[in-house]
Amino acid sequence: MNRYLDYYGLKEDPFRITPDPEYYYPSQEHIVALNSLNYAMEHREGFCLLIGEPGTGKTTLLKIFMEQWKEQAEIALIITPRLSPDEFIKALLDDFSVDVEPDHGQAATGQNCMLKAFRKFLLGHSEHGKRVAIIVDEAQDLPVETLEELRLLSNLETDKEKLLQIILVGQPELAVKINSDQLKQLGQRITVRSTLLPLKRAETADYINARLIKAGASAALLDINARNAIHRFSRGIPRMINIIAARSIMAAYLKGSSLVSKKHVLIGEIDGQETGVQRALYLRAESSLQYIALFIFMLLASIIIAGLWRH
Repeated sequence: MNRYLDYYGLKEDPFRITPDPEYYYPSQEHIVALNSLNYAMEHREGFCLLIGEPGTGKTTLLKIFMEQWKEQAEIALIITPRLSPDEFIKALLDDFSVDVEPDHGQAATGQNCMLKAFRKFLLGHSEHGKRVAIIVDEAQDLPVETLEELRLLSNLETDKEKLLQIILVGQPELAVKINSDQLKQLGQRITVRSTLLPLKRAETADYINARLIKAGASAALLDINARNAIHRFSRGIPRMINIIAARSIMAAYLKGSSLVSKKHVLIGEIDGQETGVQRALYLRAESSLQYIALFIFMLLASIIIAGLWRH
C-alpha cells in the first residue's frame, strides 16, 4: 500500500469508505441538509427527518452536526433501532447516563419510572439552556410501536418550548413508512425534512478532485474521461465513487501509468452484479455512439460527393 501511495504522491488513501469528516465534500444537497439539522436544533423543532440512499453521506453529515453541537447540546445516537418501546427508552437512558429510581413500589425498569427520570433529566438541561436531542440512524428499521413511542416522547415540553429534539435518519423507505396512514400523526409533526440525493456529474468530478488534493495528490491524477466514467458507474453515490476510484487508481498503478484514464476504470474490479451490468451498458452505449458518428460522417461525405458530382 505504501508503494502505491508513494507512486502517486499520496499522504493517505483518499478514497477510504469510512465516514471521515476531514474528507467531507459540501455539495449543495449536503449544505441544505446540514442547515436543516441546525435549524431544527436552533428553533427547537420537535422532529427532523433526513433521508438518503445508502452511501450518500448521511453518517458523515451526522458526525459534523454532532461536532458542531457538542458544547450546546446533549445528543444520544441510537444505531440499533430494532428495539421495542421499552428497550428503546432503556437504551436512551443508558446513552444519556440517566439513573432511574424505583417509585412507590414500581420497578426502576418500569416505563413510568423511566419516563419520569427522563423528564427530570430534560427539565434540568432546559433550565441550564442546554438542548437535548436524539438521533436515530437507520430509522426505517424502527418498529411502528417504537415510532409511536417517539411521538409521545416529543410531547415532553414546557409552556414555551419542546424539551426534546428527535432526528430520524434513514433510507427512502423511512419516508414511505412515516407517510402511511398508520403513522399519520407522527408524519404531521415532522416540520423539517431533507433528502440527500446522489452527486451530479460536475459534483462527482469536484468530489474526486477535493479528496485527491486533501490526500496530497494532484487533481489531474484522474483525467476527465475517467471521472465521467466513475460518475456513470457509481450513479453519483459517494461510497461507490470511493470504491470505484480507489480500484481504478490501483489498476493504473499495476499498469505503471502515472495517469488514471477511462481504460483503468474499466479494468478495475468492481463488486456487485449491478455495477458490472452498468459497465457493459456503458461500453455498449459508447460503441453505439461510435457507430452513429461513423454513419453521420459517411452520410455527410455522400452528400458532399453528390454535390461535387453535379458540378
